Amino acid sequence: MKLFFGIMGSLIAFSILLGCGNNENLLEEEEPEILAYSFVVAGHAYGNPDTYTSSVYPPLLIQLDSIIEHTGIQQLILTGDVVAHPTPENWETVRTEIEERKIEEWFIAPGNHDISPYMDTVIQSKKYMAHVRANNLFLILNTSHPGWTVDSAQAVFIKNTLHKHANEVDEIFVFSHQLWWENQSPVEFKLDSLRPNSFALLEGPSTFWDDAFPFFNDLENEIYFFAGDMGCHFSLPGYYEDHHKNFHFYGSGMGGAVEDNLLHGKIYQDGHVEIERIDF
Repeated sequence: MKLFFGIMGSLIAFSILLGCGNNENLLEEEEPEILAYSFVVAGHAYGNPDTYTSSVYPPLLIQLDSIIEHTGIQQLILTGDVVAHPTPENWETVRTEIEERKIEEWFIAPGNHDISPYMDTVIQSKKYMAHVRANNLFLILNTSHPGWTVDSAQAVFIKNTLHKHANEVDEIFVFSHQLWWENQSPVEFKLDSLRPNSFALLEGPSTFWDDAFPFFNDLENEIYFFAGDMGCHFSLPGYYEDHHKNFHFYGSGMGGAVEDNLLHGKIYQDGHVEIERIDF
């Protein structure tokens, strides 16, 4: 009898210890991730040219409000074609609609519809720029050139920026309007092809692959490329995603009311990145 109770006591004690261990593991697994930085990428923000309201695409504003309510937005990057017609009135409407929301900063990777004297002098004087946020490098570029490429001054800027920051940051995020990787992309990348909103400026003496990509090619960082010339019509695709080694390609846009979407970038305190597609 004593032996029986001794065995039972040992089993009970072992079960308690095992249960405690499981609870500890469970607590570790359920520990929530802490969001360090939140950014949104929105392409073709004027929406559909046939129903243009001289403002930001109304469904986009609803989505921005929802994200602001739940996580906040530290940075909004508009990947081109923010306005259908770059009049001062249209630009001021856009600026008012964005700045009345709680977004810490916003920038434009200009599309062919955007570039205008009013944008240059009042809205955003720089057509390309770089900044570091949450230990990540953000490169906002202007690829509205023949060949969907960059001019020589911008190529030097990219080279110098990467030389200065690439070894000091975690990830690198690159923003453009045109889906430049679709123009004569290297065979070894095995990238899918798709129909963007427009092939305007596609033809040129060189491409982004010639003029800028070589600066990224040997980097060890995870590099994310975003473009926004998609989805303005219901018959056109609104989303693209592809990956090759440490290079990640995303196309996103809106206006067709079928595949409207934006991308919500989340950088967590442990350093990992999540790119969430939000459809609306």
